[in-house]
Amino acid sequence: MLLSLVTLASGCGGLSTQASQERCDQLRDAVPSCATDESYDACVSCYEACGDDCEPSGACPQTFTCAE
Repeated sequence: MLLSLVTLASGCGGLSTQASQERCDQLRDAVPSCATDESYDACVSCYEACGDDCEPSGACPQTFTCAE
């Protein structure tokens, strides 16, 4: 039980899958020529892990990193 609470607490700061998908949909719609299935998945993963600290690189295809 304690391990699951620690795991849950360590996930704080990220967005839900739905909220992450909404943000990534907006980014994909803004620059469709640079969006791939892989970059979309990376986008969702980044926002789930980092929340507002997720930053698109501006590369084409799109890549995403967590700001430090």
